[in-house]
Amino acid sequence: MRPSHTSRIRSAGRLAILALAPLLLGASFSVVDLTRSAERIFRGRCLSAVPVTVDFKGRPLVATAYRFAVSEYLKGNGPRALTFRQVGTPDRAVTDLGRIAGLTVFAPGNEYVVFLRPESGIGLTSAAGRGRGVLLVSGETVQVVDVEGRTPAPGAERIAYAALRLAVQQVLKRPPGRR
Repeated sequence: MRPSHTSRIRSAGRLAILALAPLLLGASFSVVDLTRSAERIFRGRCLSAVPVTVDFKGRPLVATAYRFAVSEYLKGNGPRALTFRQVGTPDRAVTDLGRIAGLTVFAPGNEYVVFLRPESGIGLTSAAGRGRGVLLVSGETVQVVDVEGRTPAPGAERIAYAALRLAVQQVLKRPPGRR
């Protein structure tokens, strides 16, 4: 007996929920996943965070223009002074879209490694992996940062920057279908 159209749709829906569960539950992301989803990966110091307005289909959308002094690109390339825009503002009011989405606030003066996703059609971007693609640099080690961008996330493992760089390079050498 063939399953009905309704039961096939329900089965597909259950599979989709299972596939998305790790994302919805805030699962951590691997260097492989972060590297593959990032357009650029760079190490740099945040120089400024300036609130801006972006036109979203004729309506204003509050965002922040972050300016970085880039010391190294691990993936992609770009200028030594990189500016990108991300939805939300550093003050994170209750209705702030960046806060609602769980996007990291970059604090001027701090050094980060950022796995930056491609820009959208309206010129916005954010870190890959729902914030897991932002690491706070301390000397020659890095740790996943909390959403406020100033301290490591609770329980974040400390990793040597050289080991992270090597892991990213290894991912970039592999064909896309292989882990």
